Amino acid sequence: MERLPNTYATILTALVELYNALRRPIKSREIAEKLNVNEGTIRNIMIALKIMGFIDSKTGPYGGYIPTQKAFEYIKSPNVSPIAHEIVPIHIGSMPVNVYAVGIEILDLLNPFGNKAIVRTIGDIRSVRIGEKVRIGPSLNTRIVIEGTVVDKSVTSNEIVVQIDRIMIIPRVKISDVMTRNLITIHKDTTLRQAAEIFAEHRIRALPVIDDDGRIIGLITTSDLAAAVAKGDLNSKVVNYMRKEVPVIHIDSDIYDAVKLMLKHRIGRLIVIDSAGKPVGIVTRTDVLKYIALLE
Repeated sequence: MERLPNTYATILTALVELYNALRRPIKSREIAEKLNVNEGTIRNIMIALKIMGFIDSKTGPYGGYIPTQKAFEYIKSPNVSPIAHEIVPIHIGSMPVNVYAVGIEILDLLNPFGNKAIVRTIGDIRSVRIGEKVRIGPSLNTRIVIEGTVVDKSVTSNEIVVQIDRIMIIPRVKISDVMTRNLITIHKDTTLRQAAEIFAEHRIRALPVIDDDGRIIGLITTSDLAAAVAKGDLNSKVVNYMRKEVPVIHIDSDIYDAVKLMLKHRIGRLIVIDSAGKPVGIVTRTDVLKYIALLE
């Protein structure tokens, strides 16, 4: 039986404990609350656990996750111990697939004509086609991302061969060491005409919107401003045109978290907030790239 990374084993154990106590499908939210972790992390790992046969899932309002017999056997086994390697997500193009890397062997790294990686996977690789662009990672511990093209695969051994285009290493750096601190904000009651003047003066395309307590409540962009111009509504307040969904990250987070958020939301900037929810800076894709080592 597979030996799981520690994080996966912890989540599986929590699922089994909750299921034994409640005898019903368990929501990802319940596991997240039990372990005090982000629910999105739970959902991502559940996909891998389902592929490996440790859980089943049921949809609907009374749905959730149910441990399989394999999960119960795994939890009861006294000889199972976590291994060092990880289960790493694989993206085909820009979309994740239900295939995960469990081992990567890099071949001929110093040969410019033969840089390839043999990737051992779990999941069904029959949907992975030769010639497709692939991104593997980032991994949690080694923090490596490999980008390249699928040049071969073996369904029998569950391996794909990737021609490497780029290897990125995400260092352990806090957002506070990367971000730009001279963040310009705008009050929710400011008029759009005044906002236009700020955009022109500072040559920026987005402004975080704050309330009376200085907490961030939205984002106004030049595109939003253009919509107001089209309506002849420049005397309206920013709060009436701002976007309420604001991509934010905490100042104590790691740039690894910033990379994941930017990839998830397909954006190039994040507003940095403190513990009170007040904006204290901004981090962009360019800021992050300055701290990432590229081997091409």
